[in-house]
Amino acid sequence: MLNKSVVKQSGQLWKLGIAFAALIFGSIAPLFESWGISMTAGTVIAVAGYMFGVLLISCSACGSRWFWEATKDAGWYSPLFKDTKCPACQHEFKH
Repeated sequence: MLNKSVVKQSGQLWKLGIAFAALIFGSIAPLFESWGISMTAGTVIAVAGYMFGVLLISCSACGSRWFWEATKDAGWYSPLFKDTKCPACQHEFKH
C-alpha cells in the first residue's frame, strides 16, 4: 500500500515512521510503570509525534502540509496512501 504512496515517493516515509512511533510510544508507555514514563510525559511525546507529522510532511512543489490538510478534510487521507500525486497541486512524485 505504501509503495505507491505520495508520502513514500516524495521521500518522506521516514517522517511518517517517526511521527507514528512517537504517537504510539507516547500513548502506550504510561501504561507500564516500569518504563518510568508519566501520563504527562507520554502525552507530550504523543502530541510531539503527531505535530511532527502534521507540520513536516509536505509537498516540495507547493508547500502544502498534507496531514494538516487531512485533519481538516478526511478525504485527503486516501490520496496520501494510494496516489503518487500531491492532492493540492497534482505534482507527480516518482522515484
